[in-house]
Amino acid sequence: MSLDNEILAFIQKELSAKDLTLDSALNIGKQATVPEDVWDLLEKIADVYSIDFTHIEWHKYFPQVGIPFLPNFILPRSLKTDYSTPERLTIKMIVEAARVGRWNYDH
Repeated sequence: MSLDNEILAFIQKELSAKDLTLDSALNIGKQATVPEDVWDLLEKIADVYSIDFTHIEWHKYFPQVGIPFLPNFILPRSLKTDYSTPERLTIKMIVEAARVGRWNYDH
C-alpha cells in the first residue's frame, strides 16, 4: 500500500469518514471537521508517522471564532473573531508532511 493510501485510510478510520479523498479539505467544505478533532488527528499522525507539526500556523486553517453575540470592537484582541478566509488543509498536505517528516507549508 502506498503512503498516500495508508494515510488516507488512517484518516478515514480516525474520523469515521469513508468518503474522504486525498484532495478533501479537513477544515472547510462538506467534509469540514471541528478544529479539536483535526488537532487530535494530527497528534496521532505525528506519533505514527514521525511528523513534526510544530511550525503549523493553526490560525491560517482555523481562524479564531470569538464570542458570536458580541461585536469585535468591545472585545479584547484575544477574543475577537477573525473573519479571514481559511486556507485549505488537505489530506494530501498531510501526506507530503509525512514524506519529509515535518510540516512544510507555513515557513
